[in-house]
Amino acid sequence: MPNPIIKVHEGKLKGAKCKTINDVVYYSFKKIPYAKPPENELRFSIPHPPEPWDEVRDATEDCPPSHQYEQHSGNCIGQEDCLYLNVYTPKLPSLGSPLLPVMFYIHGGGFISGHGTDTNTNGPDYLIEKDVVMVSINYRLGIFGFLALDLKEAPGNMGLRDQVQALKWVKQNIDKFNGDPNNVTIFGLSAGGASVEYIMLSPTAKELFHKAIAQSGTSLCHWAHTSKMKQLAAKIPLLDGKSIKDDELLHYLKSLPTIKLAKLSMMALAEEKFKGGIHFGFVPVIEKPKDWEPFLDQPTYDLLSRGEFTQVPFMTGFATREGLLTLALGEPILSKVVKEKKFTPNLPFQFVDSEADELERKLKKIYLAREQDFKDPECFAIEYFSDVDIIGGVYTATSLIAKKNSCPVYFYEFAYDGNLNAVKYLLNIKREGACHVDEIGYLLRNDMLPKPPYQAMDKWVLDSMVTMWTNFAKCGNPTPKIDKVIPIKWDPVTEDQMRCLVISDKMIVKKEVYRERMEVYQQLYREKRRSE
Repeated sequence: MPNPIIKVHEGKLKGAKCKTINDVVYYSFKKIPYAKPPENELRFSIPHPPEPWDEVRDATEDCPPSHQYEQHSGNCIGQEDCLYLNVYTPKLPSLGSPLLPVMFYIHGGGFISGHGTDTNTNGPDYLIEKDVVMVSINYRLGIFGFLALDLKEAPGNMGLRDQVQALKWVKQNIDKFNGDPNNVTIFGLSAGGASVEYIMLSPTAKELFHKAIAQSGTSLCHWAHTSKMKQLAAKIPLLDGKSIKDDELLHYLKSLPTIKLAKLSMMALAEEKFKGGIHFGFVPVIEKPKDWEPFLDQPTYDLLSRGEFTQVPFMTGFATREGLLTLALGEPILSKVVKEKKFTPNLPFQFVDSEADELERKLKKIYLAREQDFKDPECFAIEYFSDVDIIGGVYTATSLIAKKNSCPVYFYEFAYDGNLNAVKYLLNIKREGACHVDEIGYLLRNDMLPKPPYQAMDKWVLDSMVTMWTNFAKCGNPTPKIDKVIPIKWDPVTEDQMRCLVISDKMIVKKEVYRERMEVYQQLYREKRRSE
């Protein structure tokens, strides 16, 4: 069956018969619309269900990425008509065949960039070979996905609503691909990880998923939410030489050509002053609904601490040296910390002077004492931004979820430094340790990384991670049995013990991770939350 045909709710799809990197057969269905194109009057709107079609739709073409501005090239790529998904299945439905677990992938990129459906960089091969169905999606990015003007026509969080709309499509259609609509695991990295947590927190997504994996991202991270969207959007007409009244702003932004809007929004973002190592501007918000159903209308720390989230088995974690990304991107703030060795001025929290002095002494003691632990001279600043941008938020969110979740919570630290560490390889980072979202190279096939045959240790880490991730998708337990691939039992976090599996060339379980550092950030999130 070289071109299988599947009938979904909206019409018929023609897919393709493919083979994984290890010659295992699977079936691919690409560029499936899960919502109406968010163009013209639907720009900035809540997503609408897709229109049906009459002819057999060709589902062998690649999806366009969501429209975005590439800072390194200065070019715009993609298109506004981007609300499509891919489905990859190892087996087509047949009489008596059991439905397979579904893994629903949400890409990262700071909510302003990225591509979830590019098979060359998000290949499903490793997951498919473990008998799961994989779904990957694109969603609106940047100003197109996150403009928030406190209006029904631009409520904010449209990119997150797109993700939920895609989950609704999966609920309605995935059994046609031999996927189980009652066993869906959402997973993502960085902004994709934060998205996973947002979906857990939003009442709009209940009953649409059954397990969740948030990697190196949480709704608590300072870069993952904002209260300054209106001020940011108001800069755009000024950069265009226009004077626009507040009540005319939406009409003006809707009227701009796609490329011009993307470029102007990034110019506005470039003028933003921020604290922390990274900043993306057009990101999720707490909505102030008047006449619409909100995706999110309360601070996420409050919701997490009260247990007001969809309670499902949860896996989360971080990379040991997340801050290597800040270094690789050439962020001047890292060089400033290295030179001045001052920490509190760069924290995304608000302090009075007396509090800042005491905290500065504590941070100096924590980070400068470890200055000799790594060979690179910026190591203390790299650790600092690892905590500020990622680890402090991930740890705090995990501890809150573990206290309220009725289901198990699994916590990991990715510490392996190998040839498939994706970000280090692609950005040519010549430093020791695992960088932000490096682990994606051990979960999804990326043709830009080294090709097989892999070195023995890289292959073992890949096999171990894929097995644990797919075990979790199948039964909610990443290590149901111990063998050569998984030589250790991964126990969940308890209310008073943050057990953590260290994924490296030797897997170990820690009873606690970076306690002194993490206690500082738990207190900051608890008492200060985020300064805007």
